[in-house]
Amino acid sequence: MAEQLHRVRVFAYRRHDDRFEYLVVRNQPVWESFWTPVTGVMRPDENIFQAAVRNVGELVGLDAPRQIVDLQLATHLQVGDLDEVDWSVGYQVRGEGVDLHPGEDLADLAWLDFDSGYRNLELEDDRRSIMRLHFTLRSAG
Repeated sequence: MAEQLHRVRVFAYRRHDDRFEYLVVRNQPVWESFWTPVTGVMRPDENIFQAAVRNVGELVGLDAPRQIVDLQLATHLQVGDLDEVDWSVGYQVRGEGVDLHPGEDLADLAWLDFDSGYRNLELEDDRRSIMRLHFTLRSAG
């Protein structure tokens, strides 16, 4: 019987002037790491939105979002008896000049425009998620 692990991949974003910027992070140790969205495990008693808010708070020190949206992109990875399900969400931060307080598990973080964020994300699933979020935001005005 396979064990199931649920994780959230949180694409934090902010509007800066007339463009959107996306938060990417690198985990420790840095030599084994690449740029990703904020990622964390969902607890059994949480939904994806609660897990997203908790993980962003714990990992980078952000408060509750202005808006959070389910990107409706779940990915499955089967490794032996482990079935990992990753849920992608968009997370609009409150304000432009927010102070970030990265936790000890993070080596680095950066706000990147869409083109840079897309190019720097290592995983194809993350690129697909940031693309869906970006074009959804642009079409909403």
